[in-house]
Amino acid sequence: MAVSSAARTKWVKADTWAQELERRRSLATSDDTIRGMLFNGTLEVLQSMGAESLVKRCIEESGETRFLDFFSYPVQKHCQMVSTALPLLVERYGDAEQALRQLGRLAASRFLRVGAGRVMLSLSPRTPRQLLYALPMAYRMAVSFGEYEIRWTGPTSGRLTLKRDFMPHPFHEGVVETSLTLWGAREVQVSGRQTGGLDSECDFCWQ
Repeated sequence: MAVSSAARTKWVKADTWAQELERRRSLATSDDTIRGMLFNGTLEVLQSMGAESLVKRCIEESGETRFLDFFSYPVQKHCQMVSTALPLLVERYGDAEQALRQLGRLAASRFLRVGAGRVMLSLSPRTPRQLLYALPMAYRMAVSFGEYEIRWTGPTSGRLTLKRDFMPHPFHEGVVETSLTLWGAREVQVSGRQTGGLDSECDFCWQ
């Protein structure tokens, strides 16, 4: 059966992002860890798609039997899991960038609705400007590496800067979008870019 040019383009992009994840994985050390909630977010997406065989494969490749939300695991395993799941996620979400954004959305939603994240979300009054304090703190709770900073560029706009983080910028676009939405922002727009080997930034604004 012939493969359309659009389908070929999707797979090329998926391969490109898979290669990028592998490059990032190769730069991680044994001290670079993330919380199990990020693994569970990926597995939940696959389970919702009925991809039980892929869920099993991802878990087997990790060498774990399950992931506890607030237990720390090597980030190398997470990069590998996302890379393994990416081809199927591309089929569901249209392209690799959208797939990575969706994973970021789910990671943010999961973190902000359990444990310490739920406490942060319960702050009152809750406004998007609280993101300045909450989002970098959330990153520090979720990972053992990296530097995260938010700088405001206007009353309803700003930039998240990430240094030495192992997920590509579309993932963080999803994190920022969901975090702002949960803090009351509407019509959120986020645009990210890579600025270094493991560095990126995400500009955001809302109405």
